[in-house]
Amino acid sequence: MRAISSLVTLAVFAIPVLAPTPAAARPITLGIAAGVSHSEVDADTDGHRTLGLFGRVGFSKRVSGQLEIVKFDTDAETNYDNTTIRTGTALLVVDLLDRGELMPVLFAGLGIDRAENDYTATKGTHIEGGLGLEYRSRGGLTIGLDLRLGGRSIEETYETQPVDTQPILPRLAPARLQEGEYRAGRITIGVKF
Repeated sequence: MRAISSLVTLAVFAIPVLAPTPAAARPITLGIAAGVSHSEVDADTDGHRTLGLFGRVGFSKRVSGQLEIVKFDTDAETNYDNTTIRTGTALLVVDLLDRGELMPVLFAGLGIDRAENDYTATKGTHIEGGLGLEYRSRGGLTIGLDLRLGGRSIEETYETQPVDTQPILPRLAPARLQEGEYRAGRITIGVKF
């Protein structure tokens, strides 16, 4: 956890230094993402659908910084304890070509995870990397597809007992934040300003 805190502090101080001056400002891209994330621990399931928002700012012609917020769609039929899973990730995005409308990109980043319900709250961190392909139109529309591999570690889990007297519903297949390796794929749509 200290390592993540140190990296976040470094990022807070480094981003203003690395960010371009207004005269040399690079475009900002804002968008949405939809995809799926599958933990290696959950090999018998289909994984979780994800929805997210992202913002990207250019540091140079080929290097950008990206922040993402993602919510996991936990299936209501198997999520008896109403678990909500959210992640936040800071990424470095590197364009692999100098120019062109089809741009292969490389992603590398780290982030924080949180899963909570009425009875537990779990915090974790993750590191991930991957490759993507983006179509960048001259009008500013960006459509992308990326595949990532990552690893998650669980930092803290808090458990509380229910206050009411109602019986606890059975937890046949609750959605949980899983420690270990995971795979993710996403489709993104954004607008470059």
